[in-house]
Amino acid sequence: VFANLVAETRNEIIHNTLPPIMKNILQITMFLFSIGAFACTCDDPKITEKYVESDFVAKATIVKNYKNESSRELYKADIIISELFKGEKLKSIYVAGRSDGGMGSSCAIFIRENTELIIYARKNKDGKYSIGMCTGLLYLNNRNIKRQQRELNILKMFNSKNIKFTDKINYREKAKLHKELEQFKGVELEKNYGIYKITFDSDLTIKNVTEISGFGNPIDLKLIEIIKKTEWSSFDKGLKDKVPENSKLLIGIYYYKKEKGNLSFLSQYYL
Repeated sequence: VFANLVAETRNEIIHNTLPPIMKNILQITMFLFSIGAFACTCDDPKITEKYVESDFVAKATIVKNYKNESSRELYKADIIISELFKGEKLKSIYVAGRSDGGMGSSCAIFIRENTELIIYARKNKDGKYSIGMCTGLLYLNNRNIKRQQRELNILKMFNSKNIKFTDKINYREKAKLHKELEQFKGVELEKNYGIYKITFDSDLTIKNVTEISGFGNPIDLKLIEIIKKTEWSSFDKGLKDKVPENSKLLIGIYYYKKEKGNLSFLSQYYL
């Protein structure tokens, strides 16, 4: 409704009250405003979140795009898998967007043929594996090579340790972990990540924390004790702070080296 009101107001002002040059300026301004007002927004998911919540994870290349099957912003794309990390082997996936690359909704995407990327896909109720703007795709290109390599290393580690479980519950830590990690400022480590598994009681009490791939003792022992004291909230299918007994969550702690006068540090944020 708001979008329609903006459009109607814009058209009335442009066509009825302004000289030609001002019309052009206002059209551009209103177009930019509409992009900002209705842009697709989603949190950048951590690798642990998007891996656990996905039904299919692979390093793959888009080799063929098909036309949208209907008015829905969903088109089929054939893929060639170079590394499979989770799920069954697929020959095609579905992309939430427009295959002609035209302007669609704010969340519509288009992936060109011959694009290599890490795919995180979910299986929908129709049995289709789909990806979109907010599923955590990682394009493999010449930008941010360090992040791409770290992500691939973590996925290979998950595969080697047979970490395959899927859990679509939305978990949120109650903002205490960040402060606890400040004690590690200036620490020197060789590895740039540690991954730990939390097992919950049904009321989100933490039953156990185990190391999946850590930094090495004594850092891991300290981190496990810190994680055991964290508090969590959850939301799933309308149910808040209630999960199945022995629900599992992967949590990553990431190491960032000192840079430009800033001390090295540990963080739960995946930068």
